[in-house]
Amino acid sequence: MTHHQELEQQALKLTILGNAGMVVLGVVFALISSSEAILFDGVFSGIHLAISLLSLRVANLLYQPEDQEFPFGYAMFEPLLNLGKGLVIALVALLALFSSVESILNGGRPIEAGVAIWYAIAASAGCLILAWKQYRYAQTSHSPILDVDAKNWLIDGLISGAVALAFGLILILQHSDLGHLVPYADPALVILLVFFVLPIPIQTVRENWAQLMGQAPEDALRQQVNDIVGNVLKPLPHEDYHLRPLMTGRLIYVQVYVKVNEQQAKAYGVAHVDKMRSQLYQRLQDAFPYLAMDLIVTCDRSWIHRAIMPAD
Repeated sequence: MTHHQELEQQALKLTILGNAGMVVLGVVFALISSSEAILFDGVFSGIHLAISLLSLRVANLLYQPEDQEFPFGYAMFEPLLNLGKGLVIALVALLALFSSVESILNGGRPIEAGVAIWYAIAASAGCLILAWKQYRYAQTSHSPILDVDAKNWLIDGLISGAVALAFGLILILQHSDLGHLVPYADPALVILLVFFVLPIPIQTVRENWAQLMGQAPEDALRQQVNDIVGNVLKPLPHEDYHLRPLMTGRLIYVQVYVKVNEQQAKAYGVAHVDKMRSQLYQRLQDAFPYLAMDLIVTCDRSWIHRAIMPAD
């Protein structure tokens, strides 16, 4: 876990530096070109910078042990952070959408397209390189924070690439019979970018909201957990078992109840259960590096339900 933590810290520091550079680049070129599309891109990077600083703090908390204030640790902070990221990005996109619609209704706005193209090319290249590096870090460290970060860089890179293409088109329009449409090009471009970007933060919000609400993980993950537990328990005496898998950020929590009858219970001493618990934990951790697990052996099925609510 220490190696994963180091990789995550390196990646988040890289994101902070990258976003700081993009903010400066975006604001400077937005002032020179009078482009709201570039300003939108710069504001986007500014939000990423603020969130990246918070992400660095949350990433440190995730590796802290439980304490009196948070007896189950800090895992819940990760989906909460990613939910916040998605909401803020969606809100900024909607504000940019309303601003651009208002601009079109008021006759558009002139821009310096030639200057803007150079910004868009530089920004797109930088963002796509960082998206690739963060994706590699995310795959190695199994970090959902970095996975969301890589998606954000990809969004930013695609936005900047689209801006470069659009400003090239604007330069062509300026020397054609359609030159009167040029003032509308920048707000129209922002509107297109918003509709392209918006589904990604909405998906991020949905996924992390489901985790905060304790919703079951996707079917493929549940089946994988069930297969591993079933293979471990197959040679052991038991009547049935019950699983409750839960995903919170990077953490997979698996609650396993093994139901045995009174005759089978004689084979389960404390040492035997601990050995079974160790074997099951190892098999699950091979598939899920960030794992928390409880294994309970009982003759009384009511304890399976009493783990989450009162039961007769």
